Amino acid sequence: MVDFESSMDNPASKFSEPKEVLDSDDLSHEQKLKILKQWRYDELETEVADEENMAADKPDRLGEINNLILQLEES
Repeated sequence: MVDFESSMDNPASKFSEPKEVLDSDDLSHEQKLKILKQWRYDELETEVADEENMAADKPDRLGEINNLILQLEES
């Protein structure tokens, strides 16, 4: 079972990929959208760190996250 509150703290630590959020049966539509938006925010923060040469080696998932958010917003 997915814990919404802990997922909001760090979505990348709870899901191995953004699509898992969309596929979760334990989360409401609104919860999925909130988690993905938080994940997008985290990814944007990572990009800022990259620009400031403080990067950690992480996969770039921003495009995938944006597409999933659009899917949820249109459904």
